[in-house]
Amino acid sequence: MSRLDPRTSIVARVALALAGIAVLVFAAVGALLYWTLERELMRVEFDEVQGKVALVRQLLEDSGAAGVDGAFRTQLEDVLAGHGNLKVWIHDRDGRLLFGDAAEPVHLAADGEPSLFTLPDGRTTSGCRLEVDALGPAQGAQVTVALADSMRGQVLGMYGRSVAWICGLGIAATALLAAWATRRGFRPVRRLAEHASRITPAALSVRLPLDGEDEELQGLAVSFNHALDRLQEAYARLESFNADVAHELRTPLATLISGTEVTLAATRSPQELEHLLGTQLELLQRLRTIVNDMLFLARADIGEQAADREPVSLSAEAGRVVEYYDGLIAEAGAQVRIDGDAQVRCNPGLVRRAISNLLSNALKYSDGAAPARIGIEISQDEREARLRVRNAGPTIPSEVLPRLFDRFYRGEPSRAPGSDSHGLGLAIVRAIARMHGGGVDAVSRDGITVVGFSLPK
Repeated sequence: MSRLDPRTSIVARVALALAGIAVLVFAAVGALLYWTLERELMRVEFDEVQGKVALVRQLLEDSGAAGVDGAFRTQLEDVLAGHGNLKVWIHDRDGRLLFGDAAEPVHLAADGEPSLFTLPDGRTTSGCRLEVDALGPAQGAQVTVALADSMRGQVLGMYGRSVAWICGLGIAATALLAAWATRRGFRPVRRLAEHASRITPAALSVRLPLDGEDEELQGLAVSFNHALDRLQEAYARLESFNADVAHELRTPLATLISGTEVTLAATRSPQELEHLLGTQLELLQRLRTIVNDMLFLARADIGEQAADREPVSLSAEAGRVVEYYDGLIAEAGAQVRIDGDAQVRCNPGLVRRAISNLLSNALKYSDGAAPARIGIEISQDEREARLRVRNAGPTIPSEVLPRLFDRFYRGEPSRAPGSDSHGLGLAIVRAIARMHGGGVDAVSRDGITVVGFSLPK
């Protein structure tokens, strides 16, 4: 297709639209000027006709009893000789022709008013017909005065052709100038397109320039740059996620492979094989948990919202989680207290999972003093409900707090394969909060750490 194909080119469409507007404007202006000139020429002709009618009437009134013979005819012929395009017809009261050519015009308008007449040859001209009050034979005579050879048609014809040429040239010039101006006006868009073409996965930091751009494109460039910021952030998260996944899966897979190789290298007793299979089963269950958690986080990342929401009591849900962890709490010698309550619409299963992750994290990182006191604090206001889990333990550095909810991040430096945690617990808490339209927060000072989430009311 051509670069100026109106189906694909904004420049072509704008130029054609402006050309169409020019056609309408020039046609309207030309028609208005033509109509104005025609009205003016007709007015001039009517004025001339009225003057001649007055002259003929005066001659008839002066002729008296002589009527249309003698001096009147001589004077009228002298008048007509000086005006070659003027024609006069006089009829008596019975309709007999007293003066003028046998070929008479057809009257087209009311008597006594200047109007249009049709001549015998088909031309239309200006004229006037009226009765004259005169004495003698001319009393009640009907006088018709017309311009036999009007210049109005010729003038209008020449003017119409001139206007058509001028309008045609004006339309062509407007179309060309519109195309040039439109292409020039779209230069900033082409510049932005050139900058955008430089953006690749290896150059996601490139942004559209804002300085020097037209005001109309500023908003587009800012929005596009913000979209690139989000894309770069998502791409960075994806790369980090892939690296973390590879790191997390590499250790258990290596353990499985090495254990299997060692087992196959020599004959083993049934007890040894049973122990090895048990160890491998634990690793496989760990891998399954990691994969399921990663799939859950992936769905949350693409904007999946929590389904099957219903009104629930956060205090009641926290009580169910504490009851489920009763054995582990007793084994850790801890005490869990629930304070406050709030009513929210949420997915109960997801909320219990978030509370479970927070409680498990608090049990794991408590300071070990017996008994460890863990508090689940619930509050609400007009906009949101909040659930916080408080525990005493090592103060978390301020630079670490923002990373607590990152995938595969652990507070302790060790990433030993024997660790029960795979670093997705708090990331899942944040995902659950986001799936409900809420958020998470963490505070740690003076040996007290408070981690929790909020849900909209």
